[in-house]
Amino acid sequence: MKLKSIISVLLVVLLLVSTVTVSMVSAGAEDTTVPETTVTEPVTESSKDEITNPYSAAAMALDDEFAYDGDDLGCTYTPEATTFKLWAPTSTEVNVDLFTTGSDEEEGAASLGSYAMSKDMADGKWTGTWSVTIEGDLKNVYYVYTSTNTALVSDKEKTASFVDPYAKAVGVNGDRAMVVDLDSTDPEGWDKDAHIYVDEQTDAIIWEVVVRDFSASETSGVSEANRGKFLAFTEKGTTVNGEGSIPTCVDYLKELGITHVQINPFYDFATVNETKDLADQYNWGYDPENYNAPEGSYSSNPYDGNVRINECKQMIQALHEAGIGVIMDVVYNHTYFTDTSNFQLAVPNYYYRFNEAGGWSNASGCANDTASERAMYRKFMIDSCRYWAEEYHVDGFRFDLMGIHDAETMNLIRADLDKIDSRIIMYGEGWNASSSVFDKYTCADTKTVSCSQANAKYVDPRVAMFNDQIRDSLKGNVFAETGTGFLQGSKASASGVAYGIRANTVGRGGTWSPQAPTQCVTYVACHDNHTLYDRLVASVYGTDANFRQRYSDLIEMNKLGAAAITTSQGICFYLAGEEMARTKDGDHNSYSSPIATNMMDWELAVSNADLVSYYRGLIDIRKAFSPFTSGNDEFKLAYTMNDSLTAVTETLGYTVENTTEGEWKKVTVLMNSNPFESVQVTIKDETVDTWVVVADNTCAGVDALYEVKGNTFTVAPSSALIAVDKESFEAVNLESGDSKVIVKHIDKDTDVVLTTQVITGKIGNGYETAMDSSLSLEYDFDSVEGDAKGVFTEEDTTITYKYNLYKAERLLTGDANKDGKVTIADATAIQKYIAGLVDFDEKQLEDGDYDYTGSVNIKDATMLQKHLAGMSVSIGTVTTNFCHTKDDGTVITLAPAVTKKYRVGAEYETEAIKIELYELSKTLPENATGIVAGGNTNVDYYYDYSASGYKIHAAHLDANETWTPYLWAWSTSGGNAFKSWPGVPMVDDGDGWFSINAALPEGEAYNVIISNNGSPQSADYTGVEGEEIWIVIDDFNLVNKGEFLTIYTEQPDLEALRDAATASTWFCEDCRETVQANEDPGTCTLCGGDMTIDVG
Repeated sequence: MKLKSIISVLLVVLLLVSTVTVSMVSAGAEDTTVPETTVTEPVTESSKDEITNPYSAAAMALDDEFAYDGDDLGCTYTPEATTFKLWAPTSTEVNVDLFTTGSDEEEGAASLGSYAMSKDMADGKWTGTWSVTIEGDLKNVYYVYTSTNTALVSDKEKTASFVDPYAKAVGVNGDRAMVVDLDSTDPEGWDKDAHIYVDEQTDAIIWEVVVRDFSASETSGVSEANRGKFLAFTEKGTTVNGEGSIPTCVDYLKELGITHVQINPFYDFATVNETKDLADQYNWGYDPENYNAPEGSYSSNPYDGNVRINECKQMIQALHEAGIGVIMDVVYNHTYFTDTSNFQLAVPNYYYRFNEAGGWSNASGCANDTASERAMYRKFMIDSCRYWAEEYHVDGFRFDLMGIHDAETMNLIRADLDKIDSRIIMYGEGWNASSSVFDKYTCADTKTVSCSQANAKYVDPRVAMFNDQIRDSLKGNVFAETGTGFLQGSKASASGVAYGIRANTVGRGGTWSPQAPTQCVTYVACHDNHTLYDRLVASVYGTDANFRQRYSDLIEMNKLGAAAITTSQGICFYLAGEEMARTKDGDHNSYSSPIATNMMDWELAVSNADLVSYYRGLIDIRKAFSPFTSGNDEFKLAYTMNDSLTAVTETLGYTVENTTEGEWKKVTVLMNSNPFESVQVTIKDETVDTWVVVADNTCAGVDALYEVKGNTFTVAPSSALIAVDKESFEAVNLESGDSKVIVKHIDKDTDVVLTTQVITGKIGNGYETAMDSSLSLEYDFDSVEGDAKGVFTEEDTTITYKYNLYKAERLLTGDANKDGKVTIADATAIQKYIAGLVDFDEKQLEDGDYDYTGSVNIKDATMLQKHLAGMSVSIGTVTTNFCHTKDDGTVITLAPAVTKKYRVGAEYETEAIKIELYELSKTLPENATGIVAGGNTNVDYYYDYSASGYKIHAAHLDANETWTPYLWAWSTSGGNAFKSWPGVPMVDDGDGWFSINAALPEGEAYNVIISNNGSPQSADYTGVEGEEIWIVIDDFNLVNKGEFLTIYTEQPDLEALRDAATASTWFCEDCRETVQANEDPGTCTLCGGDMTIDVG
């Protein structure tokens, strides 16, 4: 078949798959029944004859003839004999090779011989498996298989050695499997270890962490030998820096209140060399090598296959003893190796998907996609999950890139785990994987359906998927580094949060529709992309800001995000350290970054103790109120929303009525995303006389903070407020056993409170406070009143940190008039110098330059006078502008200016940025670096335009909206106009319009999306034509991924459109004639009657 024909057929197959997906979406919203394991109709033999992909056809034929359902694949050990069994139906010869060690470099390394394996027969027919039983005790002997076989759709024979795909123990770097006596690897008391389950998945509160991140830092207080290892989880009594005050690691998690940890891959992965020093190596582990053995670099001895198993079990046992369940992050969708993976060498071209031309399917982005729809990889996934659940007592599974798996396989895994216990948790990434080359039909003779959000209807409701809609709506699109969401004040993002409150199960505006809350993971951050705090820093203060700085306003936004997630339905999920403003210094993809970037800094539990306390209190609230954790639709109609789900608003609010015996009856949750102003919110429920506030911007928990009469609340900037009806609050009478430490940070001279933090904890537990580093620019620490460290007592404790306002050195020592002191007389001397009445020598010119501009002028006198009056004048700003001079001489701004605060007199540096479609001018600003002056210093970088193409304009229908539209455009033939999503910011023309050129093929229709730096974004507008178009953004009906654009091929009258959008309807009281107008039209043009505005 010619390449062109192959591609054409492939596109037809993919089109059919995508067509199935579309029909699933349209049908999925109403159906809430549990799907059958078979998700589509059975396939006829004639349908199979239509398969044009030779790799699919060959694999399906192999399944039909040799699919094996035995439970004895791999190595079966007894002290008397060991049996090795491998499924390898395309092999002509298989041997098992035995060794004393896991590598040839180890002491005592030797070969123990090679043993031929035989074909296994059943009822006179070969099963496709090979086996051999070797007498004697082979415990701790290492082995590999050597096979001669021919790849599917090939006539080339090859011989290669590889590790047993079913290996349960491996040597160093996973290069050889090991015969293991699993009973001997059990830690003491393992027989008494028990799973940690919750009644429903939605009762789980999950904390995601990488084994090494958890304890690698010295701040963890873990012993040096166990840092970054499985055994770190077994250490009790660990504290920050080992100082004995604030708990870390598992003790910390017990206090925090989470129910489960999701541990990122801890099977054996490929990219850390276990024979080398680990200090300069790091990887998350999404590069599987041996699925059924733990990772060696997390053990104390990677050379002995028993040690990693034992220490991994100890980790799980320690978490279980603490009442914490363990969810295993599994990555069955791809392997690290392709041609040399153990699966590929065992049965070449079977376990992976290929296109018709023989290219590896690569929706995973990792060079290969495994084929879960085929019998033996499906069986492997089922067997592997069961093995980890039974042998290691794992309590749940998180499936990486789950959309690459077929829905039927995921349902079968769910059903198999249910045989162990139906409370085992299952969730994964249900991202669109339509580019993966799925077999058209599964090994069960059913049409293949991807396990993605779009196909949630076909997936068991207890197989959950991450909800990226609420994630992006809260903090901004993860692929737009500085994009903003509801937390940063984006009104248009509110609807995505509103849908997520009930786990996207209500309404039609969600980007996907779970069947029930059990099918939704509600989160704002995970290991992928930025940490929550890093995203807040980058979007508010810029990508070159100090990410390790505490910013008080961002801590408030972080709290608001926590409140949104923790009070929403679905499975509650946090990234480890999210609750202490964890940072990776802005690294949005730290999978192989240094350990210093990835490891948790446990000192943040002290410096951001108020944030930790806030999460802890929210967790208590969630556990106390069943509607938040409900896994079904029992409370779907118990929510009364303040606004419609599609409202463009800075406030969200709802009241929930609870019928659960012994719990609060009504709870109202209010969220204000305005970062600058408090708002008053009136809720619809008027039946409650008095509400008890249990969470506000200061702290959260089940204790009363204060009461509110009536149904109107004041919600502070960037904060949430949670209140309970007083009657049920007092009836239930929950007691936290907590007390407070109130930490005030004040100006020493004026006693003005600068910031306040509230830390909560159990009476008798230790606390530790810290200076507020968010004040470090404008203030210097002076002293503290009260015990900075101590123990929570029955009475609340107040601690006061005092600070001195920073004053530039020259304001303290600059003696302009040479009288030996700095007074108002120096300002007078400057005024006389400016008037020419006195002369200044070189020293006086330096001393009198109070604003550090390099000259003496009236601004210096003014600055000194303000300083002497007690005003803060010692902080300057440097604004970096990115400009372009148009042909008519007009200077326009190409990108948002970057403004930074500095102490006056300090050194500053600026740098240009890359701007798509523009090149930096060779003439750079003379003040690109310098000394910070009082007031603001502008640094202007100029760029030359270097693009051509279609001219595209955009404008806001609401004249009050000022955000810069980002354009994403692509041709109908598939080429993108810009390098990466969300495209480029359009340039403000200064007349209400923004413009940009899009490099697209001439004479071809194209497609556009307009977004606010990624989120919210418009729907795809396809088939656009015209070399120059004008796009009007309907800000009054702006919903994420909605149709809020109008496209014109001729420039419209923007002012007329705006007037029409805001016009009122007026009617004649006599003849009822109506007109649209912004002002009183006077009398009726038909009858002369009076016109009245229509308020109905």
